[in-house]
Amino acid sequence: MTRKMHKGDATPEPDSSEDERFLSDEWPSENGASIDITIVAASWDAPLIDNLKARGPAMLDLIAARLTLDPQRVSLLLCNDKDMCAINQTHRGVYKATNVLSFPADHEMQRAGDMPADEVTIGDIAIAAETVIRESNDAGIAAGDHLLHLFTHGVLHLLGYDHQEDSPAEEMEELEIELLAQMNIAN
Repeated sequence: MTRKMHKGDATPEPDSSEDERFLSDEWPSENGASIDITIVAASWDAPLIDNLKARGPAMLDLIAARLTLDPQRVSLLLCNDKDMCAINQTHRGVYKATNVLSFPADHEMQRAGDMPADEVTIGDIAIAAETVIRESNDAGIAAGDHLLHLFTHGVLHLLGYDHQEDSPAEEMEELEIELLAQMNIAN
């Protein structure tokens, strides 16, 4: 069971069950994009969540404008390293934490359930808390900037960008650098 998240509400009530360790919300953008967010409450600090809540929807708007797309809807899980290990094992056969995983949606499957078009996501992104903090500390960058970079990276994967081969990797990296610069985040 999930409950609606309120600004600064990053921990469940003391008498809540294990099922209520998740907070959920919807973060709309000014231009109609949206992030359906689920957070493993105990793993994420409220200021970091608030930072992404302020900048994530704006980044979706920037991506849509840059790529001349309609506003996009994304499902985002802010999990912990343990949950990320399980997700990575299930979908990639690798039992280790990673910073971000993206799963593009199968729109034919989503529409089969008569889901309204404005509720269809372009896919799911998972980001692991401890890995974000560790990587940002190691690189000497703000955790909020690193989190927004990983979110941007995940969205671009959902839109078909990849970095398995040199040329597409360069294109994806250049686009990330350009988008992040518009949010005043250095490469």
